[in-house]
Order: sequence, then structure tokens, then C-alpha cells
Amino acid sequence: MGKTDDVIINKIIKGEVILDTNQVYEYVKNSLKNKEKASVVRIGDGEALTLAQQVVLPWKQVASHGFLRYAGVKVPDFKGRDALALSIKQADIVGVPINMMPNFLPLTVKAFKAHNIDLNKMKLTNACINYFLYNTGKLKSIVIDEKPRVLIIGNKGKELSRVLKRAGANVVGVISPVSGLNDIDRVVRSALKQNFDLALVAAGVPAVIICERIANGKGKVALDIGHVANNIVKSGRF
Repeated sequence: MGKTDDVIINKIIKGEVILDTNQVYEYVKNSLKNKEKASVVRIGDGEALTLAQQVVLPWKQVASHGFLRYAGVKVPDFKGRDALALSIKQADIVGVPINMMPNFLPLTVKAFKAHNIDLNKMKLTNACINYFLYNTGKLKSIVIDEKPRVLIIGNKGKELSRVLKRAGANVVGVISPVSGLNDIDRVVRSALKQNFDLALVAAGVPAVIICERIANGKGKVALDIGHVANNIVKSGRF
């Protein structure tokens, strides 16, 4: 990596360009209050590897990471790769990994560069923002206290809906399952037909694209909550 890459990596690691949990919480809360669109998406190793196909790494090397199929990616998928890159460019807040293992922040920086995604021009947060919001009770505050109409999207949607409803959430719809990158168009079409204020999306790599397209297409708030959905369902409480 070049000198410019090292500079942005150091800024991210030091937190100099990272929105903290409270800043993201306030951004989301104000977006809901003012009825403004907001998408909060997250980049992990799955997203970085998806972006890296054939522009940073040979697609066969990417395909050797078997977990990608579970994350909704059937390698090679160059159409999905490019759609992911476009959505990252158009998202409002992008969570990036702080982890310096090769397939996390280093690969993210290389893949962003290959797709002309300028980290210096983006609102960034920690890729674990979903856990930070959940563990601090701020996600619950957004969902319960702000009283938005909630649309849940993802394979755990029905189970998550039951838990959130018991906690007092106003869940108005569930879209489940999400069958990988090839299912995104159907999911987004379905979402755009529904009346809601906040979409909670737990759908692996496709969640990034779904959140961005819902926010920009519907003018709503969309959060990529990832495995927090599993935690909520497993615990049975919110």
C-alpha cells in the first residue's frame, strides 16, 4: 500500500475520522425526527472480499472463503461486486473495520481504492457500530422511544419481529428471507411498496445495498444491524 493509504489507515485506527456511537445515534435520531433519509452500512471481511473480486484478488482466491456463500455471495459475482461499490459510494454513514488483519481494514482500503471510493470524503464509523448501538441501549431507544414504524428485513425477520413487538416496537412489516445478492432487487421493490420510517436489515453482504437503496429510494432510515439480529433472537429480549 502507498503512503496515502497508510495515512487514512492511521486516521481510522486512531479514531480521528470515525463517528462515535453517540454521534451515529444522534444522526439517526435526527433523521427520523426530521423525516430525512439515512443509511448506515457496515463493511467487514465479507464485503471487502466481495469488492476485491478480480480488482484486488483473483476471484478464485476470493471463492476459497467458504463463509461468503452464507453471507449471500456466490463467487464470482462481478455484477454484485459493482452494485456493492456503488451503494457504498451513495451510503450516508459507512462502518469500516478497525481490525488490521489482512482481509479487514487493509483489504477494505485496497478494494475501495480499486473502485474509486474515497474514504476521505465519507462519513465513517466503526464497522461494529451495530453492536455499540445495541450494547449501549441506543438501538432500543431508536426503535422504542422514537416510535418509528419499523420494517424488518432478513432471514431472522420473523423471529426478530416477535421479540421487538414484545418490547413495544411498532413493527409494520417483515421481508424474509433474503436469498443473496441476486435477491436484492425483489427485496428492495417489496420494501419500497411499504409504509415505514425505519428499516432494520440483517442480510449479510446484501444488507449494504438494501439499506442504501431503501434510504435513497424511499427517503427513509435504514440500519444494517447484522448479527445483532441473531443476538436479539437468541436472547429473546431487546
